[in-house]
Amino acid sequence: MNEIRRAGLEQIAAMLRSTMVQVEVLLEAERQDIKDLPDNIEASDFAERVRKRPMFELAHARVHLVEAVEHIGAAIAKEPTND
Repeated sequence: MNEIRRAGLEQIAAMLRSTMVQVEVLLEAERQDIKDLPDNIEASDFAERVRKRPMFELAHARVHLVEAVEHIGAAIAKEPTND
């Protein structure tokens, strides 16, 4: 990989890390909202899944971002070749 592509990957990784911070802030806010709900509100299973779904989706997205940054870091760390 040449230095131009390596720099491009480093830029993408930086953007993903920034995005990950934003997702973590939103995830924490979702967790706080769920924690603040009274236990007896709409005691149905369906309501529980609907209220918690954004939190789980954000957590899953965060995992993908972490993995993407790790993979990009591994690609950057590979020995340069004569491309």
